[in-house]
Amino acid sequence: MGKVTNELIDHDYDGIQEYDNDLPGWWKALFLITIVVAVIYVPYYHFFGDLQDAEYQKEMGTYVEAGVGRGPFTAYSSPWASDGEITPALRAEMDKILDAPFDEQLMRAMAKADPDQLAKLQTAFPDVIAAYGSGTSASPDPAPVKEEEPAAAPSRGMAALTDDASLAAGKKIWDTQCFTCHLNDGGGSIGPNMTDNYWIHGGDMASIVNLIKVGVPTKGMIPWEATLTPDEIMQVSSYIKVKLVGTTPAVPKAPQGDLFEG
Repeated sequence: MGKVTNELIDHDYDGIQEYDNDLPGWWKALFLITIVVAVIYVPYYHFFGDLQDAEYQKEMGTYVEAGVGRGPFTAYSSPWASDGEITPALRAEMDKILDAPFDEQLMRAMAKADPDQLAKLQTAFPDVIAAYGSGTSASPDPAPVKEEEPAAAPSRGMAALTDDASLAAGKKIWDTQCFTCHLNDGGGSIGPNMTDNYWIHGGDMASIVNLIKVGVPTKGMIPWEATLTPDEIMQVSSYIKVKLVGTTPAVPKAPQGDLFEG
């Protein structure tokens, strides 16, 4: 005797009876089709092809192979971004667009940042801050860099300004620009201590003026001649020489360079 279909079955569950009705043929066919599609889809995309993110990168012309060792079920990870961090590939691309390496641009931004902005930059880019603090670059050098010794300084007979107006102007520049790397009291942070008599590039007035003017980009000291006027450079140099050297900062950084006597 064949199976009874399309009839009520004697089962009774809380007054609810079961109706024996086979699933429609189209539903069964659709279910079988999904199985067939899955058998084709998994190998094609996970073993031999790419998922949507990688396909999108290829279509937009921004795809770069993430590297060896990527398994069939490991999602594509673009070298342009990783967990919100700037990757070496993206940093190199930014260096091509900017007029200076990314790290130097960051140091320029830090030099003009207010305390809140500075704290955010230091939190977002701790590797750059640490690298410049140790005198190394966080990004790969695109080409060999010449010794970072500043250009020949002007006459050694240059004297510091000592009038109150010039020193007040120099302090204002220091407190808004230089404190980022040297702290307000000159004790040093990313940059060296400016209160002792040890100098990396010379401690006479002419050398200080020249250093601020041309900078030492490979050490994180940007050229200020494009930002400050010659008078402003002279004012902040005088403030360093007259008001900072010889003072005692709260947390002085260890001496760097050679002892200057003069």
